[in-house]
Amino acid sequence: MTDTKSSKKKHDVQAGLMALRKRLPALENIFDAFGPLLVAQEKADELLEGWSGFILPEVYAPRFEQGVALLDGMECPEVGDLYKDVFKLTAEAVSAGMPAVAGSIETILSAVEKADDFNRLAKAVWDADSHTVESLADAWKVDGQLLAFIGSFSLKPFMVRMEHEAADKISNMQWLKGYCPICGTFPDMSLLKRSGEDNAYLKSHGGQRWMHCSCCGHEWRFKRNMCPWCESEDYDKLRYLQSDESKNERVDICDNCKHYFVTIDTRELVDEPDPRVAPLGLVHLDIRAQEDEFMPITETPWNML
Repeated sequence: MTDTKSSKKKHDVQAGLMALRKRLPALENIFDAFGPLLVAQEKADELLEGWSGFILPEVYAPRFEQGVALLDGMECPEVGDLYKDVFKLTAEAVSAGMPAVAGSIETILSAVEKADDFNRLAKAVWDADSHTVESLADAWKVDGQLLAFIGSFSLKPFMVRMEHEAADKISNMQWLKGYCPICGTFPDMSLLKRSGEDNAYLKSHGGQRWMHCSCCGHEWRFKRNMCPWCESEDYDKLRYLQSDESKNERVDICDNCKHYFVTIDTRELVDEPDPRVAPLGLVHLDIRAQEDEFMPITETPWNML
């Protein structure tokens, strides 16, 4: 049985951002730019608490344990008018954090109000259908890249809502991959935690590694001495660079595939960090890894500077 758990929220995003601002004033511009987006995502999570427009697929153990995520191949759920509501929340947050694109976002929001087929955007984003997204952008006369960015972020709260129930479906299944067992997305960070009852495959000295999905927020155990991207277990190729500011923060890098991910060692911390907010405080590690020509295992707005 693989260790996996639902990402039930125990933190407050605004409080987490305030704590980061106090501890890392040098990253104020990062918090200003992306903090509103995280706050909007939390509001959207609350908005969707009662949403039930989805039917999760049944788990077929052989397929799942070979590395096929639960939602792989699932049709876009019925998002109704809620997608437009979440889209507006997200767009306004992006505008607040990035004033340079405020004019373009105003044009997008105006087009959204007039669009009769707005949920075509949700389906196109869900299906990774860039051609349809571009066609909608042309029809609505808006910035295509910005539309795709906001449209994608607007689906994340729906994924978070489904994750709560999806986690129960896979709780007795084995999962050994570095991408999310629910939605198939790579993690935006990992957390090192104190060891408990260790699965023999996952067992390692120095604690457990938990990955946090960058899309649905799910957390799952992953073998500590393995690259989540290329699955290399070559000790000579796997290493990490520690933060100068905090000894419990680091960036894990793989010399085999040239990818990296950021990590917080929580074993000596009184309070476990909120993984929705914590990556913003690790941007200096993103910069350090990218200066050495390593690529993030997943792209986020703050690590693609």
